[in-house]
Amino acid sequence: MVEGFVYVADDSPGPMRYARVGERVRLPSAEPPWIVVDHSVHRVLVVRWPGRLFRVASVPPADDEERAALARAAANLRADAGYTRAIAVDILAELPAATLFGPHGAAVVELLAYADQLAEPAARDLAAARHPEADRAYDRAWRRWLAGQPNGAAYRDGDQAGVLAVPGAGSVGSPIGHGLTVLWRRVAETARRVAGPAAFEVDEDGDEVLLDPWSTAAAALLDAALALGAPELVDAADADRLASAWRTVGGR
Repeated sequence: MVEGFVYVADDSPGPMRYARVGERVRLPSAEPPWIVVDHSVHRVLVVRWPGRLFRVASVPPADDEERAALARAAANLRADAGYTRAIAVDILAELPAATLFGPHGAAVVELLAYADQLAEPAARDLAAARHPEADRAYDRAWRRWLAGQPNGAAYRDGDQAGVLAVPGAGSVGSPIGHGLTVLWRRVAETARRVAGPAAFEVDEDGDEVLLDPWSTAAAALLDAALALGAPELVDAADADRLASAWRTVGGR
């Protein structure tokens, strides 16, 4: 039996979506996809938002079929994978989803909610209000964080402006977990819903690129997420540079 954490997006299929504390959730089949139990909350992968975060305990296999399935599931896992696959789990507790973004994760969740409702006029206002020194302040915050990571030295010489995650630096990819990546994705999703294809262009590599005002508005929200979600990384002046657009337009 392994205790750990499971994040379930609100639009996820399967029984974990309806989990309640005190219940046992069992998959209808021993075949994949299995329940992924992360051993540390810092390792939880957040691809879609919003969602729910549970502390769970994996349940031993109930029969030979489940035992064989879990043996197959474990066979290709590295010793340092940081997660276990399960067919059934006991729901021990439900935690605030903001926990995924660190001690100040509530501020990041507020920004995500704002991004989900972002209208084009507000995006233009955010872009116009972004501080001219925000990129440098963002870079300085990242450098401070990298200085404390076990493998951060390999990345400190690069320009960190606009960086969303550096997975190789340590056990956590950014100062606020997956918060920066999820926030950028949330703005892009809103832009697509509000403005459609006009919010994007395709570059020479065939990749979609988010256009202004959405791109700079997203940068302004990322600035605020870094300043408010990891305040230990910024001094007062940089905190003001990073959060000024959000405080001006978002009213915070």
